[in-house]
Amino acid sequence: MNEFKLPHVEDLRTDATLIRGLQEDFKAIEQEDIDLRKLINDKHDDLSKQLTQLNQRLDELMNGGAM
Repeated sequence: MNEFKLPHVEDLRTDATLIRGLQEDFKAIEQEDIDLRKLINDKHDDLSKQLTQLNQRLDELMNGGAM
């Protein structure tokens, strides 16, 4: 009786091209993650600065400050 082998399992073990492709895809995903985290951090910093400015302006208005 022949042993049944799953082709996709065999391919992962034997196909070096597929493995290299997966490694390249993973590296691209990692870089995209780094880029997105930087973008999110930059946006967070910008929003924090805007919030600080709005709070300062609100304090001025609440205390009768001039425009």
